[in-house]
Amino acid sequence: MDHSYQQWQDVLAEEFFGRQHAGHPTLFYVDDDVEQELRHGYGLDEPLARCVGRFLRLGTAEPYSAMEDYRWRRRQQDKDGVPAFLPLLACSVMAASRMVNDRNHRATAYHARFSELLTGDERQLGSHHYEPISRMWQVLASWQHSQKGARGLCTLPAPADLPSNRSMIGYAQSQALLSGADRSFMPKFFRSLRDYGTTWPLPGETLLAQIEIRGMEQHFSKGFRNALQEEEFRPFLAKLIGNYAASWDGSDELVPTGVTRAELLVRLDAGRLSWVARLRSAEQEKRIELKGGVVLEQLGDTAYYGVTGLPAPSADTLARGIRRDGDKLVLSRPSCSVLVLARDDVLGVWTTADAFRPAEAHVVLAAPTAQRDVQRLLDKAATTGRSADTSKLAWVPQGWSMHKPVTFDDAVTLRRALQEVQGAVGLLQPPAQFKLRLEGGLKLAPSLDPHLYLRGGEPHVILPDAMERTGTLRVDGKERPELGKAIAAGRPVPLAALRLEPGRHTVSYADTQIDFATADQAVVEPKMTKICGFTVLDGKASESPSLLGEQALPTGITGADCTSATPRRAAAVMELCRRDADEVLFAAADGRLWTMEVPEQPDWWTERLPDTPAPLRFEAEFQGIGGWLLERRSGRWKGRPVNPGTPKPRSAGNPRAWARAVLKAHQASVEPSWAEYVQAAKELDG
Repeated sequence: MDHSYQQWQDVLAEEFFGRQHAGHPTLFYVDDDVEQELRHGYGLDEPLARCVGRFLRLGTAEPYSAMEDYRWRRRQQDKDGVPAFLPLLACSVMAASRMVNDRNHRATAYHARFSELLTGDERQLGSHHYEPISRMWQVLASWQHSQKGARGLCTLPAPADLPSNRSMIGYAQSQALLSGADRSFMPKFFRSLRDYGTTWPLPGETLLAQIEIRGMEQHFSKGFRNALQEEEFRPFLAKLIGNYAASWDGSDELVPTGVTRAELLVRLDAGRLSWVARLRSAEQEKRIELKGGVVLEQLGDTAYYGVTGLPAPSADTLARGIRRDGDKLVLSRPSCSVLVLARDDVLGVWTTADAFRPAEAHVVLAAPTAQRDVQRLLDKAATTGRSADTSKLAWVPQGWSMHKPVTFDDAVTLRRALQEVQGAVGLLQPPAQFKLRLEGGLKLAPSLDPHLYLRGGEPHVILPDAMERTGTLRVDGKERPELGKAIAAGRPVPLAALRLEPGRHTVSYADTQIDFATADQAVVEPKMTKICGFTVLDGKASESPSLLGEQALPTGITGADCTSATPRRAAAVMELCRRDADEVLFAAADGRLWTMEVPEQPDWWTERLPDTPAPLRFEAEFQGIGGWLLERRSGRWKGRPVNPGTPKPRSAGNPRAWARAVLKAHQASVEPSWAEYVQAAKELDG
């Protein structure tokens, strides 16, 4: 990729995912006007679409592979950096911003506009090419979630939130819905509703209805108005604006970009409510002073701060909301009528939760205006805590009801109930899951292996929202019916109950696979500060060992003497490869990849084999190396193991080329060993 593409990547990363967005909802909004502002503001010579279009590999099955290769190279240099395909995603948002009815296209015709933007021809890039871009959006969402809000709060929808007919393009569309002017106007709109005396926050569908009732559509952008008229996309628009309403702190404007927003949370500890602040920023000071005598003191080496100088949480402070300003920092909490507390893994006490967590315990507090909605939700979905706790506890806000412990063992039922229930409680959807992953568990010596767990303390498996809940979860290649109940309920799937033997294990679901290991103990080599050996004096070693000091260490004898040992020569393995194959590859376990060239036919064949049978084969010898031999004939791949071992493709060779070759040949074999290679390639490619 040339310098102009790198410039666009860096500009988009800084503009939309820079550290100035810490704690802020981040929309990756790019239309023609924004593109021009960025180009002129940063002094970029080449327009965005023309820059991206030059690197398309048109006429191939993978037109975006150059951008994927570039992203891979950047990831090798900076694993925590913004995924380096932002210019392509920005173009996909620009295409979504152009989706209006005109003489040639309907408002829903996306791919024609995307193709025309990048190639000048509306037929060059079709829907069958778009799946890699959909995966890029999910990679971006996973990366943003992994940063824990330090690079902005993700506004990408979960796959389940998207209309089925827009399951891929909905990511780009979601970012094109609210322009900067829309977001600037929203606080005024929110204040006009809350000052009217209504419960806050309102659900998104109610907010959209109020926009239409009050005739306020003209204050919003054309893209927002178009989405408002589409029945299939309206539910997601409602969720997006509802989330903004839930994060609004009551001020006349949203917290400006570039000013860090510290979240004010409620903490329940030792029978009383108090405040605690959480900073998303990566740069954290020990002590922060704000206006009005409010002081934040960092709690250990965490992102949490103790708060002094604020009135204690009460029915009044929770209903009004709080905001205090400082130097490039705003401490705020929006007003609320429903307060959900869950156990915090860092603090070890009950603190405010952003959403309900399936299979975990909650304390739910509800203001009088929200008690009916809360009760409806608990009646529909809660496993425990349906009845209100009537004990008179001093820390419960006056007039508020309390339910504890509230658990939801069935996440599917919970999500469905939240969609049906009105009011602020409907905004507490469980967080979106974008990929199969492991959570929790007792890790054993993370310095040796980050995926090594104590036997009996295996982790939970979290399934992506995009996967069908009716799929089959396999552990070490075997179906485990006892886990089916958790899968059907959408809960984290516990592996500890399986009583797995020590060793390496594989969890697979649909086409995705992850690996981990268990052990009863781990041997961790201690860091040696003193070394034991034999001192040497006048060429003679001492009869007994001793601790060697700095002066004796250079001449002392330590360790084992292996100079006379003879290395064992690895036995060679010989395989026969077909001469008529279209392509023969060898994917080594350490990440190296070879194309096996067919040798010239020997002269003696025609002399000794006048009627040579077909297909003939050639020999390939493998010494001291293991992997998979892959052959492609008539468009189909077949593979054979050659001492395959455990794939560790990052250790040598070109891992990117290795991963692409393995993924192309993913159907070469059904053996578990080959499945490990495919999973390793997916992790490299993801």
